[in-house]
Amino acid sequence: ERDCESVCFIGRPWRVVDGHLNLPVCKGMMEAMLYHIMTRPGIPESSLLRHYQGVLQPVAVLELLQGLESLGCIRKRWLRKPRPVSLFSTPVVEEVEVPSSLDESPMAFYEPTLDCTLRLGRVFPHEVNWNKWIHL
Repeated sequence: ERDCESVCFIGRPWRVVDGHLNLPVCKGMMEAMLYHIMTRPGIPESSLLRHYQGVLQPVAVLELLQGLESLGCIRKRWLRKPRPVSLFSTPVVEEVEVPSSLDESPMAFYEPTLDCTLRLGRVFPHEVNWNKWIHL
């Protein structure tokens, strides 16, 4: 019998090895992602993944996006290619909330909310910036 315990750790840049949250790094990454979305409203998810591909794994990018969405800083929207229309077809306005089937391939894109910076500022109110040494 061993006296050791099996531990599983999924590494993320904003996590310390002991599992605690590295607040300055988490704040910096969320601010950077939010700024990127604010300067390009309606940016597709594929463009965000491509932009951060040399720095972050796609799963980490999606987790940051999910965190910003759960805080109410951004909104995830879906866009689907419209059905073909004919001269006699009735006009239909469609907005996809969540993809209904795997056959369709809607495109996810992100928009900032009006109060996004205030919402993110409430999460890290007294945390110094992760690159504080640059300003010395």
